[in-house]
Amino acid sequence: MFLFLQLAGAFIVILTCAITGICWGAKTTYRIEELEHIQRAMTMLQSDIDFLAMPLPDALEEIGKKSYYIIANLFLKVANEMEKRKQEGGEEIWKQEVLRWENTTYLEKQDIDAMIHFGTSIGYLDIEQQKASIALLLHYIETTLTQLQQKNKQQQKLYTSMGILGGMFIVVILL
Repeated sequence: MFLFLQLAGAFIVILTCAITGICWGAKTTYRIEELEHIQRAMTMLQSDIDFLAMPLPDALEEIGKKSYYIIANLFLKVANEMEKRKQEGGEEIWKQEVLRWENTTYLEKQDIDAMIHFGTSIGYLDIEQQKASIALLLHYIETTLTQLQQKNKQQQKLYTSMGILGGMFIVVILL
């Protein structure tokens, strides 16, 4: 009976550590997905500004309605705040909302910094400069996605293996 409990405990420890490793490895996958959703949203914003000549709050609201829910939250909140505070600059509103939104995503600091930098062109500059700013953010996202996709598979295997080995190590120490 005691041996059975030890084996059950060992199995639970190894399984828990393996699941922890899998979750750590999945963070990069989630970051990739969010960057892809931002990329789609920014492409839609670029189209709305370029072809439809929509006012920025309306374009952000439309994109928010069509986007993945985490990204939609940002765009809808920015559009809502821009409608409420018409006298304030879009840059400050964008920065405040991105910083509030930051904690709900898997994006890293450099991603958030790129998003905030994009916001410096909101509302102040002409259409051509806004499109250039969107293009700059899209280029950053594309470069980052390429790098992340290359290392994502390696990281997932690494974290899963480390989780299993860490669990085995704990079991050996405890037994």
